[in-house]
Order: sequence, then structure tokens, then C-alpha cells
Amino acid sequence: MSMKNLGRVLVTNDDGIDAPGLAVIERLAARLAEEVWVVAPMADQSGVGQGISMHHPLRVTEYGPRRYALTGTPADCVMVAMADWLRDSPPDLVLSGVNWGANLSDSVMYSGTVGAVLAADHLGLPAVALSQAFTDRSAVDFSATEAFAIDTIARLWASHDQSDGASRCCWNINFPMRDPADIRGLRFTRQSGGAIVAPQLIDGADGRGLAYHWLSFERDTSAVVDPQADVVALRDGYVSATPLHGSRCDERSFERHAAGGEWRLDISDHAE
Repeated sequence: MSMKNLGRVLVTNDDGIDAPGLAVIERLAARLAEEVWVVAPMADQSGVGQGISMHHPLRVTEYGPRRYALTGTPADCVMVAMADWLRDSPPDLVLSGVNWGANLSDSVMYSGTVGAVLAADHLGLPAVALSQAFTDRSAVDFSATEAFAIDTIARLWASHDQSDGASRCCWNINFPMRDPADIRGLRFTRQSGGAIVAPQLIDGADGRGLAYHWLSFERDTSAVVDPQADVVALRDGYVSATPLHGSRCDERSFERHAAGGEWRLDISDHAE
């Protein structure tokens, strides 16, 4: 795909409107599309998944032409954009990220970066989530993403089938924290399990002596060894590309149970 092949791209993230990764994806989107719209959360929304705001109103702040911040989640940003500014002119593509930190394995279900593209998928929009792994949180370095994101997005776009909705998916792309010259290529992967060993609480006390807790996780990816697993691809020096879809239905389990027909339920224990 040549540059500027797309007419309109919607950009969002979960790290917030001021995040350095958003500036990266805005620059990348400008190379891909004639028109870039940005609708991002006002503040960090990491870990909210595909959640939407139902218990407080949404407020919008305009940061410039086609650039807005929203007091909501990444999924809210996609929904509001499609309900308002892009209602009659939907984007060709939704991009979410670039997240500072990988979104792999069990973390995918919690990721607000991924939640945005799943929200786009529910609305029938092609979407790509991009995340940059790091080894040092304070040493912000998106060079791997900047080197390979354009080629990755362009080739995925060229391969997607716009005519068959059943085959449509969205993509979760993760870039390893390596010098771009040391990255070995792109590997198509599955979302793996097993990276989160257990939830854990970090305890503390506030100024009045009242207890509080931070929810955290004990993580260990060393047991994940399948070469098609997302975490292994990054470990091996590859960009990881995982196709996702919004349905949570376990098709194998459905087929196995549905083959036996409908169940007749016994309600005798509740009849008295």
C-alpha cells in the first residue's frame, strides 16, 4: 500500500491525550491517511478493557482541529467518535496506541488499548492495536514501533477482506524492545495464557490510618514456550501479530453441546 492510501483514520489510546505513544501513532497515521481524527481519554485508562462509562457523563475538550480528549474509556472514545463527528463518514481504519508496555497473554483481556479495537470491531470497523514492550519504564523508546508499524499496518490492510464480514478481525500488534536492526521480522501468533500466575494485593494506609489496597499481579512468562504464543514471539525477537474478534463464544464447546440438542430442565426442586 502506498502512503496516503487511506482517506480517514481514527486514533485513540488508553494512556491518555498527553501520552508520548499517542504522538507516535499520530505521526504514523498521518503517513497512512489523508485525514486523521484523534479522540483519546483525558487521563490514563490502562486496565479498563472494553469498558464503557455508564455512571458518569462524558465531557469533551477540543485540543485542535480533529483532536479531542474525552473523560471516558478508550471504548467510549470510539463510540463517541462514531456517534458524533464520524457518524456519517466512518473511518477506513481505527488505530489504538502506541501503548507504552506490551499487551500480551492474559493481559489482553484487561487492556484498554485492545478494548478500543474490539469496540471498533463491534461497529464493523477494521482496527489495529499497537503496543511497545519495554525493559525500563522510564526509558521511553518507540524506535521499534516507528521502524516497522507502517509496513505492518499497510500489509495487514492489503490482506484484509472487506467483502466478508465473517472473516473480519482486528489485530493486536506488539513490538519487542530491541534495536530495529535486531528485529527478525513479524510472526503471526495466538493470544497465550499462563503469564499471570495469581492476583496480589499491595497494602497501604492513608493519612488517617485507614487501610487501602492496590491490585496487582504476579507474572511469569517463562513457562510459555509455544513458538506461536505472543509472548514467545517477542522473546525470540519478532513483532507479534495476533488476530482478535469481539465474540466470546467458545465455538468448540458450543458445537459439542449443541449436537446433543436442547436440554429439558427439571424444576421439581423449586416447585413447592
